[in-house]
Amino acid sequence: MKFIVFEGIDGSGLSTQSHLLKEYLLMNGKKVLLTKEPTDGLIGMLIRNTLRKRIKFDEMTLALLFAADRTDHLANIKFAHYDYVISDRYYISNFTYQSQTIDLNFLIEINRYARKPDMVLFLDVKPETCIERIIHNRDHIELYENIEQLKLVKENYLKILKSMQSENNLVVTYIKGDKSIEKVNKDIISALTEANMLENI
Repeated sequence: MKFIVFEGIDGSGLSTQSHLLKEYLLMNGKKVLLTKEPTDGLIGMLIRNTLRKRIKFDEMTLALLFAADRTDHLANIKFAHYDYVISDRYYISNFTYQSQTIDLNFLIEINRYARKPDMVLFLDVKPETCIERIIHNRDHIELYENIEQLKLVKENYLKILKSMQSENNLVVTYIKGDKSIEKVNKDIISALTEANMLENI
């Protein structure tokens, strides 16, 4: 079983590309679960409503909610039943967005028991491109979705991923995500092939 995580700033194409990877794996006869964080569970819904500015929690409470949602999320995934589990966002999102106001070591500590992904695919897209996609494709703007915030988040993502690669042996592949949807999908398949993540395909 391979656990693959998609990461990137808002508007980078995570949902689109994770769905395309799922379809590719299914067409090749694999058992696949595609999941997403925050989840659709009770804790996840609290987080989603916070991101949509409908309710408000302080940053520490929100960090703990993310960790609790993740714990519940993992507890409900039967990893042994699948060849691939794909997650659209995971704890690296949590670290990246919230370490601007919460100590990163605290965030790492409250997620210390979370399963380590076999591979992280970071969709590298310019913040300017992402904000255009968000405005074009949605009828609302969420908590972190403004150009200055996206620039800060991307910078933080790159710093944290680099640190986790060296300190935690995290396998990360950077995918240029500002190409056509089809080209990005092909680049993802190629990256997974090169990393020996696609067995018998």
